Amino acid sequence: MARARTESPAPRRRRPSSQAPAEPGTVRPGRGRALRPTEAAYYALVVPGLEALAAEELTSLGARLTATLSRFDRRESLLLFQSADIRRVLHGRLAEDIFRVVLDTPTPHARNVPAAIARLLEKRALNTALFEHNALAPKRGGRSYRTVVRVAGRQPFRREDLEAAVVRALGALLPHWVRTRETASVEVWAHVISERTIAGVRLTPDEFAQRRYKRAHLPASLKPTVARALALWSGPRADDVVLDPMAGAGTILRERADAGPAKLIAGGDVDRVAIDAAQTNAGSHPHLALWDATRLPIRGESIDAMITNPPYGRQHEAVRGLDRLYRALLREAARALRPGGRLVVLTGEPAILMGAIPKQIRVLERHRLLLRGLPVTAFVAVKR
Repeated sequence: MARARTESPAPRRRRPSSQAPAEPGTVRPGRGRALRPTEAAYYALVVPGLEALAAEELTSLGARLTATLSRFDRRESLLLFQSADIRRVLHGRLAEDIFRVVLDTPTPHARNVPAAIARLLEKRALNTALFEHNALAPKRGGRSYRTVVRVAGRQPFRREDLEAAVVRALGALLPHWVRTRETASVEVWAHVISERTIAGVRLTPDEFAQRRYKRAHLPASLKPTVARALALWSGPRADDVVLDPMAGAGTILRERADAGPAKLIAGGDVDRVAIDAAQTNAGSHPHLALWDATRLPIRGESIDAMITNPPYGRQHEAVRGLDRLYRALLREAARALRPGGRLVVLTGEPAILMGAIPKQIRVLERHRLLLRGLPVTAFVAVKR
């Protein structure tokens, strides 16, 4: 594995306050507690390739970025930040999950590294994180926990050994709690990233990244966080007429609607099942139609922004060859877009897409992502 890229040094560990918060077990379900407005350390998991956009969002929500750890894993990158108002940060829509940091240290050089890491977990830091977790979501209160351990880079130990050591340490720190491998009231994650070890208590529920609205799912359905990034890369404006000609489960349409006002948001698909899923997920936000994206029933030069995620030919077969499909799709995009109209396309076949772009479309940016470990590229273009 490649070594993690660190844009700033690990923050110094602060001396603990002389006053510890109340034990987390005293936070009763159904009764939230106000969080003290002191700046604390957190980290966010983001889709690789969305680090810069997610960092901008965190900053806009009052957070202070302290480090970016990327290129160590095909699943995720870490953004470490500090914030005095985590409730505000939780309004973000580009992070997969957000954690309160309970440990951030250089990976120990010891004969038994897992045991050395486990010994660094402190009850005070853990209790503070659990208190915040319960204050943010009192209905998730309880005394069960689950551990998630991830190891990147070459290490002189097995991931399973580190997980066993962390479980033993948590058992001693939380003697009246029950560990489970299934759904738990609290999750404690530990990451060993080359020479840095970070652990945290997960503050976000499952629906944070997956969204509560997404009740209908299709094969290869797009992550909502990535759909939000595509919407932002389109430069949303309040007077936009927006189109997704291959709407699938409607994720792009819903995220564009949630990203800001528009004059009209519309989409369609050739598959009736997809239209039903889009209606379930996107609700009354967009206008939906059953159509062929290569023959759109739309007037020429009537669309301000087109955002779409066509088939890649990997997770499911395209109806025709991808080269022909992409040529027909982009030809329609060039016809339907107004001059100066914006086009955002996400694909796992960038070479095929580049070969299909008509001369009326000019590519402005390319953003390379790892989507569930698969390399994909988001093209941001404009009609000349």
